[in-house]
Amino acid sequence: MRKLLLTLALIAVLTVGCSNKNIVEPPSGTPEQNVEIQPEQNDDNQQDNQKPIIAPDFELNSPDGSTVKLSELRDKNVILNFWATWCGYCILEMPDLQKLQDAHADDLLVLTVNVGESKEEVEKFMEDNNLDLAVVLDEKMDVSNTYGIRSFPTTIAINKKGEAVKGFVGMLTYEQMEQLYSFFEE
Repeated sequence: MRKLLLTLALIAVLTVGCSNKNIVEPPSGTPEQNVEIQPEQNDDNQQDNQKPIIAPDFELNSPDGSTVKLSELRDKNVILNFWATWCGYCILEMPDLQKLQDAHADDLLVLTVNVGESKEEVEKFMEDNNLDLAVVLDEKMDVSNTYGIRSFPTTIAINKKGEAVKGFVGMLTYEQMEQLYSFFEE
């Protein structure tokens, strides 16, 4: 019974964020609590816990038709943000992602992955919100499925070696984004 309760609690915690197209705007008040993504733990072999996790490579098109391949971005640290225009928390965090990109333009790329929406929807959203972030389109949701994305927004920090160093499910504040940026090795 205890294991069942713990499992149900874990499922509730992991579903933080927008996970339903009916959610358009978050409730007023404080933003939701985000959940840190932790790699699976193996108590039998502590050395396995220290192995870097290489982010799965992908190739997606941006709205302008150019192709972005993750493995070709090894000269910059990457904040990978999975989002959708119907997700209220995604909308709220976009200006802070833009601010983070502007503050660290020399060695950071905030790469936003729009999940399941058309080029026209994404272009209109970016223009209406005066955003200049790098966007790629995961219209068939192949990349988000590969990454196991179930809630939006989900943000993953990938260093210059292609290693996923940290990740969060749920909306991040600007201060949390700066903390996430601090995980990159100099």
